[in-house]
Amino acid sequence: MERRAFIAMLGAAGVSVGLAGQAGPFAAAAAAADGPPAPDRAPHQPYMHGYDAAALKRWTPESDPHARYLRSRVPLAERIAPFAATQANPKLATAPQLMNLSFDYDNSFFTAFKYNDTFARRLLRFWQYSDLYGSWHGMPIEGSPVDKPVHGLINLPNPAYTDAAHRNGVRSLGCWFWPRDGAFSDYLEQRADGSFPVADKLIEMAAYFGFDGYFINQEASISEQDAAGLMKMLKYLRSKAPAGFHLQWYDTIMVNGRLSYQNQLNDRNAPWIQDGGTPVMNSLFANYAWNEARVVTSRETAKKLGLDPYKVAFLGTENEKYGFNPPYDTRLIFPEGQPARTSWALFGSHFAWDRFPDRENPDAQAGVFRRERQYWSGPNEDPTRTGRTEYVPWPDEDDGKGRDENNPKKWDGVAHYITERSVIGSFPFVTRFNTGHGRAFHIGGKRVSGAQWNNASVQDILPTWQFWATSPGTPLSVDYDYTTAYDGGCSLKVSGELGPGNPTTVRLFKTRLAVRGGESLRLTYTVGRSGPASDLEAGLIFEDSPEEFVWLRLPKAGPHGWHTHSLPLGRFRGRTIAAIGLRVSAGHRGSYAVNIGELALLPGGRPLRVERPGGFQVDAAHIAGGSAEVFLSWRMAGSGVWYYDISRLGGDGGHEAIGRIYDEVFYVKALQRAGRERSTTLQLVAVAPDGTRSAPATAQVVWAAG
Repeated sequence: MERRAFIAMLGAAGVSVGLAGQAGPFAAAAAAADGPPAPDRAPHQPYMHGYDAAALKRWTPESDPHARYLRSRVPLAERIAPFAATQANPKLATAPQLMNLSFDYDNSFFTAFKYNDTFARRLLRFWQYSDLYGSWHGMPIEGSPVDKPVHGLINLPNPAYTDAAHRNGVRSLGCWFWPRDGAFSDYLEQRADGSFPVADKLIEMAAYFGFDGYFINQEASISEQDAAGLMKMLKYLRSKAPAGFHLQWYDTIMVNGRLSYQNQLNDRNAPWIQDGGTPVMNSLFANYAWNEARVVTSRETAKKLGLDPYKVAFLGTENEKYGFNPPYDTRLIFPEGQPARTSWALFGSHFAWDRFPDRENPDAQAGVFRRERQYWSGPNEDPTRTGRTEYVPWPDEDDGKGRDENNPKKWDGVAHYITERSVIGSFPFVTRFNTGHGRAFHIGGKRVSGAQWNNASVQDILPTWQFWATSPGTPLSVDYDYTTAYDGGCSLKVSGELGPGNPTTVRLFKTRLAVRGGESLRLTYTVGRSGPASDLEAGLIFEDSPEEFVWLRLPKAGPHGWHTHSLPLGRFRGRTIAAIGLRVSAGHRGSYAVNIGELALLPGGRPLRVERPGGFQVDAAHIAGGSAEVFLSWRMAGSGVWYYDISRLGGDGGHEAIGRIYDEVFYVKALQRAGRERSTTLQLVAVAPDGTRSAPATAQVVWAAG
């Protein structure tokens, strides 16, 4: 999309600026500027597309290209109850919510993949602050010409992001975006029985693809007749939607169909939320040009409707254009020393990746990761030390320096206003700190593939705090290490100069784990080959004593390989674990590093039993020379499976990782033939939530003769 500097001036002057960053109706042609498909798309690779009125009405899973390969199958996790004592900022209220509207399209609107073969791709590592996640903008309809794409009204959220969102208790929304080609009235068809075909299909598609509702961005004027029809259809959609389904309205048209950004929730746009007592939308994403009066009005309007302002009114901040230095001060939503007035919405949190000058260089990703931490955890990259460190003039003042969109010192950090959430409320809990991409793939501490990859679908639950490290001296640094991994693409590394004066405590996860007897904590780690002899301890904070850690010492480990140790928790029977951390200390000073490969909180009794997958087969293999695109399927277990691992068996008995997924299908982009082998054996293993692996199932890819 275009970024225009004069939008800043329009905003300062009080001109309403829409979601797309343009004054007035969105120019549909902006979407066409993305160009042809990315060159890394294979000929048969499943990719996402948009839907117009005709496509919506005739939609079925069977007729939709690649639909079977673009589903989210991870259920929405339940979050644990708030517990202020273990928050990074115990004074922050937990009621305000956050909507994160951001792109999840890989590298092109034309080729949005669920997973792919590159490391340098935008992922999100901070799901713990969001309550709603939505994609934005739209995609061309299936079969649309590349040189003149026709974009559909509806695009689905990337299923890999939905999987990651659900694993962290976040609802994932598809997107409705108007203007588009065609007549708007085509979407408003009503049957004689009062039903709306498009609304019925929207519900059916969300159920099939596994997401939780829609972000409705009606960003162009329509006729008064069509506006009335839209209102009627949305009421029907809301009434027929299942429990938990969420519809969010973007602050756009009035009930007469005229586009008029209100920059608040007020009496003029409130009918899109509740019309004469009839529910329409669940919430409103207010456009960006708000001020204190508009924020207050938003709160009061919600209360006048008898609704919770934190569930209904989301005041928007535009980061896609303005980066770390957006207009309109967030402190108007969250006044210091007073309750938050409304909830908050973000547009463009992807800028940390998208606006990074070397974003596609695998060797430069540390810069992206740092920007992301600064955005979510504040300029100090620490959720306990949030808040801007430089004065920000806007909109009535000019310090002569201009707007510095890349300066994180002008940004408070999302964690300054929104409390961290967690889903860790039962045993087992296992994480390998896998962020969902890597430059290699590891299982059980062994490198089983040297290929780059990305797949947000199998991202682990990541640390609640990124990163909260304390010490009486200078704390060690904490980061993800993509050169060393136990399982997946990375591990968590704690490193720096360690000595008697700076034992370092790292708080990792917010939990609510009731210990009933027999549970254990298991840690897998490796220490650097040089440096001081150190002590490594696991720490538990309990709800009945939240001010202190209880430390459990792990055996000393040598500097070679991965070490796994289990610590029984039976002596804590009847207590509830509210947080988990680690501590390292040393008797003399030196350069130190420890990589944490796995942290597991396990129930008592035997490991979980997981059955060998059934029905594993090759559905299709498209062979070109010595490479094949392969489509696989199997019977998905009804419960008891965390994910499935797919690998290739070598003639020497070794394994090469092919992929990981929680689904019943998988697409292999490029299976390479080994020499002149006649067939390749693929193996499928189911993995239980505690990490227990099943017996393998196998299938054959048969190569053409010669």
